Amino acid sequence: MNNEIEELKIMNHQEDIEMIIVNDDKSEIIADIMLRHICENCGKDELLTSEEAFRHGWDYPPKMGTFAVISPRTCGDCRINTTLWWELSSNNTPISELSEKHIQTLNRILGEPGSILPKEN
Repeated sequence: MNNEIEELKIMNHQEDIEMIIVNDDKSEIIADIMLRHICENCGKDELLTSEEAFRHGWDYPPKMGTFAVISPRTCGDCRINTTLWWELSSNNTPISELSEKHIQTLNRILGEPGSILPKEN
């Protein structure tokens, strides 16, 4: 398993994404990879493994929901009633009327997991 993780870390982002998507045991591999977890409510941005995030109450794939599918992306301190998911499903807001903040969240979600890979220095 560790060799797979090390190999994954040295690949470019596109290859990372392809490996994550096609690997049959993706939840095991993703659980050990550091990903950015960005709360769409308070803006908290933490670099955590999926397992760490889950233990801290984050609503984030792959433990909660699915990559590239709209659902809440929140930290353990925030509620879901101001999320993009809530805006679309509960308030029935058309995409054309979403706020800039929700549009940014939408683009990030649709680009997952590549959009939440750690930033390169």
